[in-house]
Amino acid sequence: MLAASMSLADQLKSAADSGQLLPASLENINALLAASDNPVYRASIEELAAAGQWAELNDRFFQALKFGTGGLRGRTVARIVTKAERGAAAEDQRPEHPCVGTNAMNYYNVGRATRGLVAYIKTYRANAGLGGKPSIVFAHDTRHFSAEFAQRCAQIAMDHGADVYLFDGCRATPEMSFAVRQLRTDAGVMLTASHNPSHDNGYKVNFNDGAGIVEPHATGIIKEVNAITDENYTPLPESERGKLTTLGDDMDQQYLARVETMMLQ
Repeated sequence: MLAASMSLADQLKSAADSGQLLPASLENINALLAASDNPVYRASIEELAAAGQWAELNDRFFQALKFGTGGLRGRTVARIVTKAERGAAAEDQRPEHPCVGTNAMNYYNVGRATRGLVAYIKTYRANAGLGGKPSIVFAHDTRHFSAEFAQRCAQIAMDHGADVYLFDGCRATPEMSFAVRQLRTDAGVMLTASHNPSHDNGYKVNFNDGAGIVEPHATGIIKEVNAITDENYTPLPESERGKLTTLGDDMDQQYLARVETMMLQ
């Protein structure tokens, strides 16, 4: 364990110099601290560094969580939950905050993904000569932080000028896909990690056909997401922001009615 009197920067540099902290981890830690003023981030990194938990820090920061054709998927509840992440939650409860790290499913990464998605949709619509605002459906499952991620993403999308359709509770992925087609939105996002372990979560993107993203959309979205490094942003003027529509029983009934027409006799 390093001396408590050392600054965080000195602790990290010493660990990197000794080979305990990977160069990429050091770079990503510094990038995250520069990108956000969220106190939970610094407090968690300080706690792990003070305890000499370099393997944990390497796991959280050795890379930036990659946005691929399936969206994002990664750990959202850490192996070692810090006091800052635990917050007011009891030991046997879900932490108050998701796992801090560039290689984790957290507010930092779902925010980047949403801002990149909206930016790509705006370009796509402009190139297609389409007027009006972008529109996105957001849905979530019952995993840790899924509801919170969906709500945060919905707000970010509206702040950046997209109209949002947000389900009022957990739904299955096929209903999100159905809603995209039914409402003729530009995209849909499902907060889920499918079959992954319970400590994981994910961000799955479907395009305007209700199917998973394919080329050229995949590369275009990935490029926009990777260009975003700062968690902070300035919302558009209120008149340019998107509006929120809550989806509930009416969409459920439309979905079930469509499913019934496809039942095998």
